[in-house]
Amino acid sequence: MRKALLLLAGWLVFGGPALAASQEVLEIDISGMTCAFCVYGVEKNLGKLPGVDTAEVSLEANKARVIMEPGESADEDSVREAILDAGFTPGEARRYTQDT
Repeated sequence: MRKALLLLAGWLVFGGPALAASQEVLEIDISGMTCAFCVYGVEKNLGKLPGVDTAEVSLEANKARVIMEPGESADEDSVREAILDAGFTPGEARRYTQDT
């Protein structure tokens, strides 16, 4: 019993919960972007959304990757609205999680 408690204490002290954390990622296709300014505008809008840790937009791939803070979930409607507000058309979206 004591050994189990020591193992649990060690796990908690040395970052067990932090190691187990994951982040939700929403990847969404975007049409209509033609330049670096387009990318900047979309990134800026997505980065303002609540709970967003990082917003990455690729002109070459015509998609955005919205990485949420641990424990947060992406609101797909808000992401779509932010893309529309930047002047572009959101497409198909995919969700997955990644370990931090």
